[in-house]
Amino acid sequence: MPSQPFRHQPVLRAAIYGPSRQIGRWQPTCTTWCTARRYDLVSVIDETPDAARWSDLLHAMADGDIDIAVVATLADLPPERSARVEVMGRRRPARRPGLRAVVYGPPRDIELWGSRGVRWCERAGLTVRDVVVETPGAHEWPGVVRRMADEDIAYVVMGSWGYLPPHRLPRIEVAGTSPPGLLQPRSARWYQDP
Repeated sequence: MPSQPFRHQPVLRAAIYGPSRQIGRWQPTCTTWCTARRYDLVSVIDETPDAARWSDLLHAMADGDIDIAVVATLADLPPERSARVEVMGRRRPARRPGLRAVVYGPPRDIELWGSRGVRWCERAGLTVRDVVVETPGAHEWPGVVRRMADEDIAYVVMGSWGYLPPHRLPRIEVAGTSPPGLLQPRSARWYQDP
C-alpha cells in the first residue's frame, strides 16, 4: 500500500487580546489555548480603556503578521471598536448613520441574505459599500479584514455567525469554544470542500 505524502501544516501565529485591568483573568486562559493548539504566540495585547490598540491588532491581521487573535470571551472585545462583525437580528438595529458596511455571506441564497442585509443596513443608517459573496476556500475574507483595517468599512453584516467559514485566516478565536473560533457553525455547511 503506497504511503500518503506528509503534509506539513503551517504553524499559525497568534496574538492574545484582552482588557489591561483584568490581564490575570484572560492571559493564562488564552496562553493555555494557544499552547494546546500549537500556535506560535507572537504577542499579548492588553487593551487600553479607550480601545486604542484594536486598530493595531487589525492591521497586524490584515498584513499577515497574525493569523489568529485569541480572546477569553467575546466580552473582552471592546464594545465601541470601529471594525466589527454584526449579525442581523430580528430586532430593529441601532442607528449608526454614515458608517460604511459590507454585507457578507455564502454563495447559496445570495438573493435572500443579500437583500435582507442591505435592508438591515438601511434601517441602521449604514452605507452599504459592497455585497461580498464568499468562496468555499474563504478567499474573500482577507480582503474584508484589509478593508476594516484601512477604515474603508466599519461593519461586516451577516445573517448568521455560521456564514464565517472556520478555516478563514485571519480570525478571532474564543478560548474554550469547540470548535475553535468566533462562530458556532449552526447553519453553514457550505464551507466544507467536496
